[in-house]
Amino acid sequence: MTDLPNREPVKAAQARTVGNAQSIRLFDVPVVVDESKCVTGCHICVESCPVDCLSIDLSKGKAHMQHDDCWYCLACEIDCPNDAITVKIPVLLR
Repeated sequence: MTDLPNREPVKAAQARTVGNAQSIRLFDVPVVVDESKCVTGCHICVESCPVDCLSIDLSKGKAHMQHDDCWYCLACEIDCPNDAITVKIPVLLR
């Protein structure tokens, strides 16, 4: 049995370096927040997430995906009043 490298830190590092929704690749993060549409201080998406994978970036005041534990329930995308969130559901779950 061969040891596979742990890829989770790589995904987390890629998620932190993403600047806007256009630079997201499909394998980076399942929840994409368009910072130009995200309202500072809103927090609706964070409150609606059942697994607490979203949080507010204190330096920007915008939502971002903190943990990659998304259930793809679409609660954050549906509840966002400005359509700033897109949930990328993997092909195998569609």
